[in-house]
Order: sequence, then C-alpha cells, then structure tokens
Amino acid sequence: MNSPKHDKNKRLARPHWAILCDFDGTISRKDVGNRMFARFARSGWKDTVEDWKAGLISSRDCLTAECSLARATADQIAQFVLTQEIDPHFKRFLHFCRRQDIPVIILSDGLDFYIDLILKKYGLETLPRFANHLVIRGSRLLPSFPYFDQGCGSCGNCKGFHVRRYGQDGTTTVYIGDGYSDRCAVTAADLIFAKGDLQRYCHQQGIEHVPYRDFGDVLRRIRLLVEGADAEQRSLADVDLNTGSRIRNRTSRSQRRNR
Repeated sequence: MNSPKHDKNKRLARPHWAILCDFDGTISRKDVGNRMFARFARSGWKDTVEDWKAGLISSRDCLTAECSLARATADQIAQFVLTQEIDPHFKRFLHFCRRQDIPVIILSDGLDFYIDLILKKYGLETLPRFANHLVIRGSRLLPSFPYFDQGCGSCGNCKGFHVRRYGQDGTTTVYIGDGYSDRCAVTAADLIFAKGDLQRYCHQQGIEHVPYRDFGDVLRRIRLLVEGADAEQRSLADVDLNTGSRIRNRTSRSQRRNR
C-alpha cells in the first residue's frame, strides 16, 4: 500500500490515515444486496439471513444460499440495481479526502456485481473495493469468495482482515459502517463511525464509536481533525471529533479484540 503523498504546502508531520467504508446502507442509501434478493429470490432467503445474524451460519454460507434461491439475468439485475442511490454527501466527502491525500477504500461482504455498477453510475469506478465476486450464468447467480481463506472463517469477506492489513505499517485506520457484517472491522480499527445495527452492537459491547447519520456528519468531523489538529500531538485515534479535544483512556485495538 502506498503511503499518502506530501508536499511543502501540507503539514509535514501529518499522520498516515486510511478510511475504510462499508457499502450497503453506508455508501448506498439502502442495503442493495437485501433489496436485490427481496426482488429476485424465492421465499426462504430471509430465514437464511436470520440464521446468519444469530451466528448459526457464516456469511459465506448465507450468501451462497441466497444466491441459490435467486433467479435473474444479468440485465434484469443491472436494471434493478441502477435504480439504487448513494448517500448524497458521499462524493463531497470523497473529494475532501482526496484533496487531503487520505485513501478511501470500500470493504463489503456483499457482491461486486452490483457495487461496480453503482460506482460506475456515479463516476466512482476507480475507487478501490474489496468484495465477494458474482458471476451470472443465464439466470443463475454463482458467488465466490476470494478473501475467505484470509479472514476469520465466519465472514465471506472479513473486514477485520483488511483493516488490519491497512493498519499494519502504523497507519491510523478509520472505519465507517452500519451493520452486522462490520463487527470484525470494529475490533481492528482505530476509530469507528457507526449507525444502525453496528451502533447498537458497539453499545452492547462497550466499544467506543462516533454516531453518525450520513457522510455529511462524517465529513464535518474529519474536517475538524484534518484542518485543526496539531499533527505532532494528535491523531485520528486520540481526538474527540465532537469537540476537537484529546481523548483520554481510549479503548485500544487489543482490548476490543479481547472482549
């Protein structure tokens, strides 16, 4: 992974940061995968999702079962997917991060087929992403899981694995998510933005996080840090984004992993 670029017009001591984002319900306004299966899968797919949420099956098994229950051609799925929208503030957030040389990476336990279509729709097809792979043959959906063996064994695409990989050179990692598939990521990230099911999970587990509603909220807090922080004394991990003040006794990554 390349380190962020620096020039004489930027703070020379700025810490290296990486922002990693969930896709479904975070970048996209709705959970596109769930909507796709609701549209094209036979009855029973919701029971599979509940089994996954209860920890009875892995997300790989869940997604494989959902795909086996669905019947649709690539054109049918594309036509449906392209009606889906992204968070209206995401492109502005991404523009700010790019100006600050902060990489933004998509981590999804969903399917690359619909993610790539939506990114291209919004002119964001160069945004790096890691997701499960989908091939459509006729009307059959055939998923595969290129990152499964590198992860926790419970996720098709373990987000915790990717967060740790981006943070292994000392980069401060920020994670933004909203759901059950983000649970592994929050054990590895330095700073967590959470809403929805992920926010409830963080509350239950006592995991420190920043609540948000949309990328407008995230942008305001990230801008506060980037434009106001003394880089030699602060990092994303030790600043209260609501006030700009230093956080004392922040829960460490290792403490979260051991909960």
